This record gives sequence, C-alpha cells and structure tokens, in this order.
Amino acid sequence: MESLLGAGVLVMLVADVVVGLRLLWLAAHTRQLAELCMGLATFLLGGVGYPLSIVARRGIGLAGLESETLLGVAFCVQNLACFAMWVFTWRVFRPDSRLAAGLVALAMAGFGSSLIFGFGHDSGAAYWLGTATRGLAFVWACTEATRYAALLRRRRALGLVDPVVLDRIRLWALSMGAVALAFAVFCAGRLSGAGTQAPWVLGLTSFAGVLCGVSLWLAFLPPAAYVRRVEARSA
Repeated sequence: MESLLGAGVLVMLVADVVVGLRLLWLAAHTRQLAELCMGLATFLLGGVGYPLSIVARRGIGLAGLESETLLGVAFCVQNLACFAMWVFTWRVFRPDSRLAAGLVALAMAGFGSSLIFGFGHDSGAAYWLGTATRGLAFVWACTEATRYAALLRRRRALGLVDPVVLDRIRLWALSMGAVALAFAVFCAGRLSGAGTQAPWVLGLTSFAGVLCGVSLWLAFLPPAAYVRRVEARSA
C-alpha cells in the first residue's frame, strides 16, 4: 500500500513542480498576481511542502535539520502555498467581496497562530488549526471554480465560450477538489484512530494525488490530441 501512496505522490509532485514553475515563469513576465499565487500554491505545496512533511514524519532529518524542525519548515512552506491559494481565489473570483477579504484575513491569522503556537508539532489545537486552514483553501477554490464552470456552461450553450476554456476550468475545479479530498482523508484517518497508514487512507490519498496531478496537467499542459478531443466532443 505504501508503494501505491508513492505512485500518487509522484504523479502529483511531477505535475505540481512542472506546472508551478511554468506559472511562476509566466508571472515573472506578466507581473500578474493570479499567476504568481497559482504558481506558488502548486509548486510549494505539492513540490516542496508535502514531500518534506512525509520525510519528517518518517523521523528522517534533512540538511542538518532534526525531523521535528523539518516538519515545522514543511508546515511553513505549506502555509505559504495555501495562503497563496486563498489570495488567488479571492482576487480571481471575489475581488470586490468584503466577506472574501475577511476570510483571507482570518486565514492569515490562522496560519500565523498555528506556526507561533505549534511549530514542528504534529498534534494539538495549533496543528489542527493550521491543517483546517490549509484544507479549506482548496474547498473554497473548488467551490468557486465549480460555480464559475456552471456559469460558463450556460454561456457555452449560446456559443459564447470556447469549449477548451470551459474544460480547463472544470479540470482546475477537479484538481482543487482532489487536494481537498486528500486533506479530508488524512484528517479522517487521524481523528478516527485508524492512522495515516491504514489501507483505506493510503488508497484514497493515492487516488487523490493521481487525480490532482492528471487534471492539473491537462488543465495547463494539455496534449494536442486531448484538445482536439475536447473540441470534437463539443462540436
């Protein structure tokens, strides 16, 4: 089962690193906040923060850091990535909403509190506050992307939307939902007492990783054959 988890992590890691770096390169040229936040979120969470937390939880040190300190560093990276996702969702989907701005401020406070009071700890109130704040970033992103995809689908019926654009929004929503699922499964495993190594936890986490990686890749780096298929299906 651990090899199954490894396969899911590898798929997600490759997609997050490649897509994340491409978005960061794009942000360096466009100077746009959306590309920067999306790039930071994908690269730092899937490509850096999550792998570091896996290494730390196995009791392995890295670069001269003890496992507890390494776990704290991993949470710092994950918090930065997930805060970038909070900002992305706010600025792209709800830029004029005071409620959305307030949620982002609360998220920032939650991340800060979790690090100040629970740095390097893998349990306790501060740990769960950080975990919940990270997971909710992707619940919100998935919800907003799904809502926007539904809006575009209605416009597509009138011939006002490119089918490839609609498909990419759907894939983005799917990738965000997959990350939210991974957080939910991980938390359920720990809270239920089954642990993170239970077969159902490893299986569902691996599934979420593959689903996230594949949907993210197709959304940002779709093969020409896939694009032709989307256009043909729409026609």
